[in-house]
Amino acid sequence: MKHLKQQWKTRTSIVLVVSILVSLLLVSLELTDWAAQVNQKGYSHGAPEGEKPKIAPILMYILPFVKELVLIGVPMLLTLGIAKLLGLIKRVVKNKA
Repeated sequence: MKHLKQQWKTRTSIVLVVSILVSLLLVSLELTDWAAQVNQKGYSHGAPEGEKPKIAPILMYILPFVKELVLIGVPMLLTLGIAKLLGLIKRVVKNKA
């Protein structure tokens, strides 16, 4: 609990900023021609309607977990990277002073 309370405002701010940046990137992706083309065509899992998908059944269970892992993991890694970078900059500035 002690470690959770340590610098919680800074940590929360970094997570919030990274989340906002990732959200802005995703919103800007939605406005691209590529996204409009995908929306226009529609998306199916590799097979026309009425046919079974050509994807392996095990992948239909694994891919949602992979998607969640990517959507949670990328912001987490960006946050950790920014936090490490800020800590490194803080130590360098502190050592020079």
